[in-house]
Amino acid sequence: MSRIAIKITGAQGQGVNSVGEICAKGLKRAGYCIFGYREYMSVIKGGHSSYQLDVSNEEVRSTHELVDILVCFNHHGLELNVEEVRDGGVIIHQSPDWKWSTKQSAELKKKKIITIVLPTEEILRKLRAKPILGNMLITSVVWALLGQSADALRKLASEQFASKKDLLELNMQCIDEGFAFTKKQAADVRVELPEHDDIWKDRMLLTGSEAMGLGAIHAGVRFYAGYPMTPSSPLLKFIADMQNKTGMVVKQAEDEITAAQMASGAMFMGTRALTATSGGGFDLMSETISLNAIIENPVVFVLAQRPGPATGLPTWTAQGDLLMAVSTAHGEFPRCVLSVSDAADCFELMPMAFNIAENFQIPVIVLTDKQIAEALYTQEKFDQSQTTFERGFLITEKKELAKLKATDRYDPEAEYGISKRWLPGAKAATYVAQGDEHNADGSVDETPENAKAQMEKRMKKGAVLAEATPEAMLYESDIGHRTSDKGNSEPKLDLLIVGWGSTKGPILDVMESLSRSPKSSVRSPRIGYLHYTYLWPLKTEKLQKLAKKAKHVVLIEGNYQGQLGQLIRQDCGLNLERKILKYDGRPFFYDELLEAVSFQLSASGKRFSSFTKS
Repeated sequence: MSRIAIKITGAQGQGVNSVGEICAKGLKRAGYCIFGYREYMSVIKGGHSSYQLDVSNEEVRSTHELVDILVCFNHHGLELNVEEVRDGGVIIHQSPDWKWSTKQSAELKKKKIITIVLPTEEILRKLRAKPILGNMLITSVVWALLGQSADALRKLASEQFASKKDLLELNMQCIDEGFAFTKKQAADVRVELPEHDDIWKDRMLLTGSEAMGLGAIHAGVRFYAGYPMTPSSPLLKFIADMQNKTGMVVKQAEDEITAAQMASGAMFMGTRALTATSGGGFDLMSETISLNAIIENPVVFVLAQRPGPATGLPTWTAQGDLLMAVSTAHGEFPRCVLSVSDAADCFELMPMAFNIAENFQIPVIVLTDKQIAEALYTQEKFDQSQTTFERGFLITEKKELAKLKATDRYDPEAEYGISKRWLPGAKAATYVAQGDEHNADGSVDETPENAKAQMEKRMKKGAVLAEATPEAMLYESDIGHRTSDKGNSEPKLDLLIVGWGSTKGPILDVMESLSRSPKSSVRSPRIGYLHYTYLWPLKTEKLQKLAKKAKHVVLIEGNYQGQLGQLIRQDCGLNLERKILKYDGRPFFYDELLEAVSFQLSASGKRFSSFTKS
């Protein structure tokens, strides 16, 4: 894959994100696929932040560790990120008094890295512009180094500041100054982009949270309750920003317990409602999940993962809450746990989550993580025509309502354990919905016969759900072919990778790289990636068949324990001994994963590294 990477670094509040967002929008319009990755500390201002764009004329789904252009708003980027610049790369900074050490100077010279010092303060004084205008000045220098036109950048600025004419004029002047500076001081410096491809021009550029918000809207969600907690907060913000357009009721509750109960109450009344939180907030919601299980109320919770325990790394990413999602809340009851992996999943799986919740009258937990929530994706337009809206056994017709008996609600003899459901206030029989064990009409009944019957009724739904949910998806790559979904085939593979969630993007990028036809006569390795979207109830039949034919099987997860591997072993006894595990708060980067997977293809033993447990 031909790609370049641009990394902008600085303190929070300096405008790091704005430079990245403008460049991303402009390069997408110029015919490039963009993948954006943010890092920031858990402080409002200060700290050290970065916004990286990986740019290609092919699909790019992950972040490279090495960058072609490093932009440093302050000296911390020069201290912390200089080793990430690849040979022949460019460093742009605005710290004129910065002095490289003798060792650093020698290393920069050896790697042929070009350093450009931008006199931002001097230029802004000349323009009588505020420091915030430095963002556009820096953007224009990056834009010029990429060989892009000033007119394209002016158009972007015009769109962004159309209602602020004075500010727009100053931005135009900053663009002129940036291009003039680059022409004078760096005329021979260029970072060559790959040949553009117009297929990317009409794609959307959005984050996983924005895609999930659109998916929730499309799923018919009309009430959202939440409490801010990174990395679920971007979803709350997006849905709140869309409130006037959608007419959705959006409530910021006083805590996560209230948010969970408000969403549950709205679903009980027949309104599709959603709440989202992160690990600590989900802990508080667990009692409400258990309540919904016993009253058989359909609910959907989004769990946005970040590293724990406790507050942990609140602005970083992890896949450490799978076991919690599968087993949280007291008592035994059926649930569905599924995970998004990219922007497409974020949109498409939200209607599925609500359909499952209403069809089976169970809690559904949708897993995402900080990487997906805040990553920037180049996404083709969503297909809205395939969505179905399934309300299950919800009775709304007057004639059918009149036939109902109170004992229909929790009838232990209901087929598949799924009872008829009707809404409070409907002209129908009255039943009791409460947290004590109950009989068919909801009245408290603690007899052993009833307790056994009601438990078996509820658990029947889990067995039916396990049959209804799809198996994991196999992606396969081989000689001269791009990575693609090969359906239910069971090929003989050199390597079978097993994973879920945000690991999908870098895994697919690595597979494509390894499948490129080599210059020698040795064939490319045949690699399969079995991607789990539906994580509970867990299906392992396909995995077992593939594993028997594969030379090697490796589990890739963003946690310490290999939590999906634990569930697989619990379900079928298959022990995935080879593992590539990362748990430092960062996602898998393309190049580090390429090295680790390449090792697994050739190794007969186990490996340890900074991000690989075994």
